Amino acid sequence: MDTNFEISQGLNFGFIDNSTQSLARYQPALITNQNGTVLDTLEDELRNSESFTIAVAFITLGGLLDLKSTLADLAIHGVHGKLITSTYLGFNNPKVFEDLLQIPNLDVKILEQSGFHTKAYYFKHKNFESALIGSSNLTQNALKKNFEWNLRITSTERGDVIQDIKNKLAQLWQQATPLTQSWIDDYAKDWQPNYSTFRAKKSNKSHKIVPNQMQEAALEALKNLRNQEHAKKGLVVAATGTGKTYLAAFDVQQFQPKRLLFVVHREQILRKAMASFKEVLGGPDSDYGILSGTQKEMTARFIFATVNMVSKKSIREQLGAQAFDYIIIDEAHRVSQNQLGEKESMYQRLMNFYKPEFMLGMTATPERTDGTNVYKYFDYHLAYEISLLDSLDNNLLVPFHYIGVIDYEKDGEVIDDKTSLKHLVSDERVNYIIDKTNYYGPRNADVHGLIFVSRIVEGQELAVKLSNKGINAQFVSAEDTVESREQAVRKLTDGKLQYIITVDIFNEGVDIPILNQIIMMRPTKSSIIFLQQLGRGLRKFPHKDFVTVLDFIGNYDENYLIPMAFDRTHTSNKEKIIKQIVSPNISGVSTINFEEIARNRILDAVSKARLNDMSRLKTAYQSLKDKIGQRSPMLLDFAQKGSVDVPDIIEKFKTIYDMQNKFESDQSKLLTKEQHSYLKFISAEITVSKRPVEAWILKKLLTKDRLTDKQILSSLQAKSIFCDEETLTNVASVLDFTYFSKVKQKKYGHISLTNHANHDWQFSSEFKQMLQSATFKKYFEDALDAKLFDVQQNPAIYYNRFTIGEKYFRSDIIKMLNWEHEPNYINIGGYGLREDGRFLPVFISLKKTEQIQNKIVYKNTFLDRSTLPLFSKSGRSTSSTTEREILEHKSFGMIQLFVRKSNNNRIDGKDFYYLGSAKILTAKDIVEENTDGKPTKLVEFTLRLEHELDLGLYHFLTEGS
Repeated sequence: MDTNFEISQGLNFGFIDNSTQSLARYQPALITNQNGTVLDTLEDELRNSESFTIAVAFITLGGLLDLKSTLADLAIHGVHGKLITSTYLGFNNPKVFEDLLQIPNLDVKILEQSGFHTKAYYFKHKNFESALIGSSNLTQNALKKNFEWNLRITSTERGDVIQDIKNKLAQLWQQATPLTQSWIDDYAKDWQPNYSTFRAKKSNKSHKIVPNQMQEAALEALKNLRNQEHAKKGLVVAATGTGKTYLAAFDVQQFQPKRLLFVVHREQILRKAMASFKEVLGGPDSDYGILSGTQKEMTARFIFATVNMVSKKSIREQLGAQAFDYIIIDEAHRVSQNQLGEKESMYQRLMNFYKPEFMLGMTATPERTDGTNVYKYFDYHLAYEISLLDSLDNNLLVPFHYIGVIDYEKDGEVIDDKTSLKHLVSDERVNYIIDKTNYYGPRNADVHGLIFVSRIVEGQELAVKLSNKGINAQFVSAEDTVESREQAVRKLTDGKLQYIITVDIFNEGVDIPILNQIIMMRPTKSSIIFLQQLGRGLRKFPHKDFVTVLDFIGNYDENYLIPMAFDRTHTSNKEKIIKQIVSPNISGVSTINFEEIARNRILDAVSKARLNDMSRLKTAYQSLKDKIGQRSPMLLDFAQKGSVDVPDIIEKFKTIYDMQNKFESDQSKLLTKEQHSYLKFISAEITVSKRPVEAWILKKLLTKDRLTDKQILSSLQAKSIFCDEETLTNVASVLDFTYFSKVKQKKYGHISLTNHANHDWQFSSEFKQMLQSATFKKYFEDALDAKLFDVQQNPAIYYNRFTIGEKYFRSDIIKMLNWEHEPNYINIGGYGLREDGRFLPVFISLKKTEQIQNKIVYKNTFLDRSTLPLFSKSGRSTSSTTEREILEHKSFGMIQLFVRKSNNNRIDGKDFYYLGSAKILTAKDIVEENTDGKPTKLVEFTLRLEHELDLGLYHFLTEGS
């Protein structure tokens, strides 16, 4: 490749004529946080550089942490860089400078010059150089969130602008002072922190407290639960730190009880809860009373009580069963925790005795490893659920920076599930852990950390070894008293401890807002427990900008559960999980990073794992059954509250009916063979389809005798769901089976679902008769509801025919492009032209296995983020009919490009990412040897995407290529 020519073409494209054919990597580009992030671009430039220089005025600990794992990987590959920063406005915290000293492959200098406000990033690549100039400092907000504008340019080393940038950076480097510890000590003496932002937020506390957006939704749900379902009990699940106590107070405010009882398990929580209620409810102090071992204010309107007191027989008799019309149970997952030798827990005693109008349970951890079904105690009324990821999206918690680091390795042996104690706490491993925590931070007196280990003896020994090295640490376990645990928390908060080490506690129910570092030195056996442990550090606290999470990843069988924890869909699709590892995606300024070796170890574990095995599905089924009230879960239940993705269920079982029959002994609700066939059709062709039109029409026809084309189009247009008249024609052929092949028609059934004539729609009389079966209708409607719920949750992916970055099956693509009849997909192969020439879907697998149908191993490799080759079918030339028609079409619109990583269905699935429309840049006739060694005619096309590929998806698709 002629790099000079490509850069010249890129400059022509950017500054003269955007119809110039050029590679995107050489084009000038505006880098913002609106399409991808600035961080994405910086990481991409760094990972492909031979050296780099950064000059920025402002750096924060969070911004620097965003790049540390990338810099650590570069260090392994011998890539070194320079950084110039400043003392301008005293913005940079001395801790930032101390952090910079920990990065071995980064030379740092300080420019003590007033007005230094530069933001420049220079990268030396193998065949070219690039620079990013604009508004972004090295802060976590600038790299992921703020409204930033930066211009990226590329150049040969002889380009005048890049020469000028390099010369200016060299001049700054000469003027600047090397960063040393003594310089930091001098700087710290006069430096004053600027906490005005925090003080401004705090001053707002004087105003009336109002519910946040998520609390408003929860309050509406509680009101509906009481008014519409006439429920006497309800459960709210909300992550720690999201304001459960305030939420309860707001609900009391809207319920207006005569008397309230608020129950907790420890006296220390009572006063804090009571203070929160006073802020919301107001009123005289005499309205509020405490019932505990030290106080017995039993006549107050609002009583805040410990469970052991309010459940005592003498207190119960004194108050009476009708004493309260509203009862709140905090930490409701404790309801079944019995005292030794007792048949009934204290919570059960009070719940069985008191008869309020409404009882509210609150917990962050409803899923229990002890077998407790928390939902049962609240009549299976889950009023509202605020997940940890939702809480982060709504800024209810502080962001986190998760780094998956490789665990200690010696002589080729890595820590795993069976490692002996002597290796877990060997001096070498302890030193390795200290080195990693020093690198990623925080460190020394700044750290308030929590370390999770596998074994009690390991934790005890680690505490000793850390303390011997001057790092104050204490091991705490379930064997310690509550008082000693609380004392350890106080010492950590006061700075007398740097680390609490634990095995089996602090997953839940412990509030340590000051936590700013979590270290995981144990295998992650559960995504739920992982998120609980992560949640320990996410509560907001003054001057706490983020939490650092270091996960030491060894040879654990289930280390892939970590990326699964951050996936909202609960998918068991390996390809989607791999994408989350290679190109992690999380909203806000939180970040997920894996050091290169740790990432490869997890990828290896995913490739070997059986993610959709029957035991996982059975556990998910039973857990959902516990949650919803012991009835058989339906697809909509899984969509709303389950831990398995609906498409995974359809792929494994074909229908929810089959899943129920697999896991239930009661088969009283039997479908006929014909009904079962139709349910398979609905599940496969509508529930998991990426086109919601069929589901919408069928759902409407359950309540309306007739629909018109005009009604359908106007209603879907009002919801911004893509549909046109041609689509309706195709939908009609799908619902009367004329679209499908004879084989599929025989498989699904002979009765059409709908009649479509003269622009009118109605159920066919035969199918209407089938719907007379209450059992079949229940499954039919559930399959539709599951699809429509997905539309409600993810509306944006249905605004257009296809959505860039979404995945589609080949059969769905052909259907959504409104082929008149379902084709033979073998004839489609890599591309197929619709009969009228309007659409040409192109299917590319970037990597090929041995099983190549036409005996040609195509070299499909992205040239850049908007350009890749396409090879024709065997024996074709530029004068062949289809290929000539492709070449004659010069604009975007006809070619629709779909790409997957490989044709290994076991790993990468059968579905393809939609990359948007493309057009042909070049085409030439070539001859290649096939796998039999015979010369074969081909056309080599070069495709240009209409929209440049997202960096994250590009990294995933090209990883390992």
